[in-house]
Amino acid sequence: MKLLTWNVNKAGKARRALWKTVEREDADIVLLQEVTRIPGEIRDRYECHLVSPRYFRGHNAPFSTAVLSKGPIDATAYLESESAWVTKIYTERYGWIVGCKTTLDSGERFHVVSVHAPSFPIPPRLWTDVDVSGIKLVTNPRLWFTEILWALLRAACISDDTSWIVGGDFNRSVKHKGGQEVIDRLKTLGLADCLSHHRGGPVPTFQSWTKIVRHQLDYCYVNTPLLERLTEARVPSHEEVFARKPRLSDHLPILCTFD
Repeated sequence: MKLLTWNVNKAGKARRALWKTVEREDADIVLLQEVTRIPGEIRDRYECHLVSPRYFRGHNAPFSTAVLSKGPIDATAYLESESAWVTKIYTERYGWIVGCKTTLDSGERFHVVSVHAPSFPIPPRLWTDVDVSGIKLVTNPRLWFTEILWALLRAACISDDTSWIVGGDFNRSVKHKGGQEVIDRLKTLGLADCLSHHRGGPVPTFQSWTKIVRHQLDYCYVNTPLLERLTEARVPSHEEVFARKPRLSDHLPILCTFD
């Protein structure tokens, strides 16, 4: 079984080299962030579930967060926090965190969450009168969508009875304030990042506007049943993605293979 996750930096049908990469890798499940349009040749291969995230000012983003699968997708919402406020933020701003279920031809079933945590925090006006002590980071004064994600996953009671995939652009690295805390929290839920686990540490995946690549912002988290089957986790070379004109994206895709 093969998995791909990629923030495609507003890619549409015209960015053919990017979609050729997706075709070549031929993953069974694909998580995309910041996608504008998916070309027909990709839609012919996959069931597609796309949601355009809603900004805090009320309008939708001009791009989508997506899950593509070679099996049928059940897009019925199933993530819900014990905190009504967390669930309200998640549902009213739906699209930054997109959960669904899918079953591959092998009969294997997966809970899948495609994540595009925005680079901006949740506005303080939305939580100054709310008790957020149960989800707020100790090491960062602001509140981010990574905390909403953690609260939702905590309430889901992840167990080894079902295979979970939680991947995408978290906009947070260990070098950011609170980044290690975000990672440690997900570990307490029984989730491990395939890339850093397989490579023995963080692997930078994002190229800044200054062309520096120093942060791993993208992750592919799985629970124990999948982690024990992980045989490979990799990213393409910088030349393959960043050195093209135009570059394929400002993020590297993560590719994971499981027995």
